[in-house]
Amino acid sequence: MSTTTQEPTIYYGPKVNTDDVPNRYVGTPVIPWTPPVPGIDNLGISSVDTFAVPGVGEFTVEFNGWVRVVRSEPTSQDWAPAEVYTNLLEMRMVGESDMFGPIIVTLQPEILSTGMIRNPRTEEGHETRAKACRMAVAAQFQLPKLGLQLFNREPIELTIDNVKSIPPAGAPGKGQIYFVLPLFSRSAPDGKPAAYLTSLKFRMGGYLTASELQSVA
Repeated sequence: MSTTTQEPTIYYGPKVNTDDVPNRYVGTPVIPWTPPVPGIDNLGISSVDTFAVPGVGEFTVEFNGWVRVVRSEPTSQDWAPAEVYTNLLEMRMVGESDMFGPIIVTLQPEILSTGMIRNPRTEEGHETRAKACRMAVAAQFQLPKLGLQLFNREPIELTIDNVKSIPPAGAPGKGQIYFVLPLFSRSAPDGKPAAYLTSLKFRMGGYLTASELQSVA
């Protein structure tokens, strides 16, 4: 498991307390329709991302890895009105491109990726209802073969609908991208986009063991 020592200076949303919050691994019960106590969820994740490179074309990559997500105290012990805030603490995903070689996805350390789980506005007023999960993510894409590191300035918004348990382990989700999302090069951050993210579909996996967290990616 990697560690990040740099403290974020940009926050996409509220920072969730991590003091004395326990890590949650395999064996943690996930009970539908029940707001859980705070925890740091160590979960598997997979995604299929499509990129467009100017002058080269589009290519699609399958990624696998893990995320560590801290959850706040729910605003209510009752499922119906409860809301939960989340922060992405760490992420590591690895994929392979036939054209560009391995691609490693991690978080931008200077930005805190944040989100929340709450009721969709269209479902407010119902006694028992599925919730919606969203996370605004600042990612960086390392391409060691090319010596490139790309990053997004606009957040990648990961969304999961029909959430019936927290965490939404095993649930499919979608990256909300309006046509294209620009990716810039760390070596020329103020230049033109070096690539674009055009599509992202992901699935949250279940809890990992501490040792699996070391080896999944």
